Amino acid sequence: MVKSIKRFVLIFLILFAVCGSRQEPEGSSTTSIKDFTLNSLDGETYTLSELKGKVVLVDFWATWCPPCRYSIPHLIGLYAKYKDNDFIVLGISTEDKSTLDAYRNEIQIPYPILLGNNDVMKDYGIRAIPTMVIINKQGKISKKQVGFSPELASVFDSFIDSLVNE
Repeated sequence: MVKSIKRFVLIFLILFAVCGSRQEPEGSSTTSIKDFTLNSLDGETYTLSELKGKVVLVDFWATWCPPCRYSIPHLIGLYAKYKDNDFIVLGISTEDKSTLDAYRNEIQIPYPILLGNNDVMKDYGIRAIPTMVIINKQGKISKKQVGFSPELASVFDSFIDSLVNE
């Protein structure tokens, strides 16, 4: 049992090191979005361009990814805090619907989980997960964050707060 836990911790640390936790260069901010239309687990259709006027945090993630799983409680907190202030979180994963639905129900994720595809992943240059793309009310990318660590929690809070209150 102890060996299994040590092995899991080692794998987690390796994955975190490989996925990293880095921000995209500042030059990538305020770039135009690539529009997409995706269905949610609940059968609703979301078109990104129709969310203009809201701050949108798009989280590219997977249920098998430890840093992704670690970031979700923080995203749930951000969603709860700002959902009534023109803010939305969209979780996008390419995993099958039943896996995503089971995980959403287990963790009680309140924000929409969208069924992604390779085209959307390619359009947003997703090479590692989690990757979070934050889009301002004008429909421009304000920040792209690859990876997640506890140190980023306060940075995300401040950044979302500033965009919501623009």
